[in-house]
Amino acid sequence: MNLNNVLLVKILKKNIVLISIVFIFLAWANYILSNALNYNSIDNRDEKISNHFLNTFHMEQTDSHGQISWVLKGEKLERFPNNARSEIIEPRMKIFSTETESWHIRASHALDPDSLFKSIYLTKHVVFNKIGIDTSNEVIITTTNAILYPSDEIIETDAFATVITSNSTTTGDGVIADVKNGYVKILSNAKRLSYTDNRSEHLEGDQMLYNLEKKTWVVIKKPNDDKIQIQNRVKTILKTKRITN
Repeated sequence: MNLNNVLLVKILKKNIVLISIVFIFLAWANYILSNALNYNSIDNRDEKISNHFLNTFHMEQTDSHGQISWVLKGEKLERFPNNARSEIIEPRMKIFSTETESWHIRASHALDPDSLFKSIYLTKHVVFNKIGIDTSNEVIITTTNAILYPSDEIIETDAFATVITSNSTTTGDGVIADVKNGYVKILSNAKRLSYTDNRSEHLEGDQMLYNLEKKTWVVIKKPNDDKIQIQNRVKTILKTKRITN
């Protein structure tokens, strides 16, 4: 074998070794990158089983001025294959109505049909708590399920609900709380028990309206189909998933 052939063989061996090293490195890098991209991800196509999730998460929404409009926390946020919905375990949300007032919302479960947080369906042990300027509980609303519209600051339910204020407890079937417009409305079968140090008073009506600013209740008899509209909106949301009680 002449000198040129010997040199050629040596060069080829070095290139083969170099190519092998590069190949091994690329394979290792691909493995690491794949694991990073699939962190907290499960490869499945079953729409009932989440394939992406976050544990103990915290997220915020800001307004056009950069101010925080709401904060959402939860034990777990899940996404599902071939489906836009998100589900949250033990959601906790704080909506800042003003610089001094806020709404605190909690539930056992939440369903966001499109993962845009425009409408959130809350279920099981649902509580809405309006905190006033002195950090007191101005209004507490409890129910079994409700739709929350964070940006519009509206809460609505067609289920039985209890509304507690500083001097009264009011119950009824269906509630709409519109924070921006300053009212809480009982949609049907409204019953109110007010109390002071000296006496209590019982009042019933088809519907009742609570003024959040004046902190007063009035009976209204204007017929409407609010409950039917809420029921239809709930059905639309639940099309993304069959909720099991």
